[in-house]
Amino acid sequence: MAETIIQQLEEMELPIDNLRGQGYDNGANMIGKNNGVQKKILNINPRALFVSCSAHTLNLVVNDAANCCLMATSFFDIVQRVYVYFSSSTHRWVVFTSHQPTLTVKPLSETRWESRIDAIKPLRYELGKIYDALLEIADDTSLTGSSGSTARSDAKALANSVAKFKFVVSIVVWYNILFEINITSKQLQAKDLDHAAVQQLQHTQAYLVDCRSDIGFARMLVDAAEIAKDLEIPPTFEAEPRLRRRKKQFAYEAEDEPVQDPKQNFKVNFFFAILDTAIRSVEERFEQMRTIESVFGFLYHIHGLESKTSQEILECCMKLESALQHGDNRDLVASDLCGELQSIARRLSEETKSPQDVFRFILCQNLEDSLPNLCIALRILLTLPVSVASGERRFSKLKLIKTYIRSSMCQVRLVGFATLSIEHELADKLDLKDLVIDFAQKKARKVQF
Repeated sequence: MAETIIQQLEEMELPIDNLRGQGYDNGANMIGKNNGVQKKILNINPRALFVSCSAHTLNLVVNDAANCCLMATSFFDIVQRVYVYFSSSTHRWVVFTSHQPTLTVKPLSETRWESRIDAIKPLRYELGKIYDALLEIADDTSLTGSSGSTARSDAKALANSVAKFKFVVSIVVWYNILFEINITSKQLQAKDLDHAAVQQLQHTQAYLVDCRSDIGFARMLVDAAEIAKDLEIPPTFEAEPRLRRRKKQFAYEAEDEPVQDPKQNFKVNFFFAILDTAIRSVEERFEQMRTIESVFGFLYHIHGLESKTSQEILECCMKLESALQHGDNRDLVASDLCGELQSIARRLSEETKSPQDVFRFILCQNLEDSLPNLCIALRILLTLPVSVASGERRFSKLKLIKTYIRSSMCQVRLVGFATLSIEHELADKLDLKDLVIDFAQKKARKVQF
């Protein structure tokens, strides 16, 4: 892949030494630290700063947390079972909507982890009504036969699953986490996104760290107790049945003593496990974005540089010069950039704050020749990739087509559908009437000879 990119740049007569930024999705072949495309290009040009797709990266943070423990996996399994149970029968759906007409249950998204808040929201605010709907079906004696008995049995089992305080607390925990991440995710998908968005990630990380405490856990229990009151269940954790384990003949290392208290077990093996994984994942996956922000961050606050000393500004400029230097070649001079920043900071109004506004001011005032180093720094900053693709729209065309058609098809027909789907803008411009007539004439059984 890296060789293809380099070859394409050569064919387009674009020197790779002029490359200052590269952005890809989070595939291992693209972002690999040793053999990834970004690493191979960095070996050729260290100034080609790499930025991963922020929206997709945040999606992976939630994915890491959701798969960190068995209790988290079991929770989402119950949420999906509730949706499948009601949506697979019109009778059950009518019963459900009679109890809850506003918030409907939704399936779990396989590609958009942060949007799973839509599936949890009905359970968070209307769990009592969902529970009543399940009990109504379980007590419906008109459901007879094997299918009716199975439906009643499944309803009873689901009702027992959702009416546990552990499940109720899990709803509150996941809803609060996903609600916070959903806000950040939408901001990371904005068209005017820039590297200042790292501050939003810091807010999200600070929220997760704040939740990961005894006080944060106590707040979750208070919210869960309100839901438990609506369900008329005690706000206490039930003791899990102890599983029989096969004895080892040669136990050289004893296993960790399991936590006996059910509340403490839930806090340690579910609550803390999820938050620890999410916090660690945010730190690791967004390390590159924080590195970029540490180099270019001072350019987002040019209007406030008057309050800094010349030495502080010079240190920031030297860090930027080092990042944009390869051998004897460098894009700017730190000492000159420091003087230009101090000069422009005195001329900016209070409304001119963002790097875009500063660069626009320089162009309007014809100051490009007077501030060459600052212009170079701003051009590189404003053209660095921040996100590659919206996490909300990363879908496989092939999967969409096969899901919509819902039938087997030959390879030729599938390729045709895929081409129409991918090139839909061009297909919309075609005159379909002439194509239909031409197709009908070629496929007509009674051909005129």
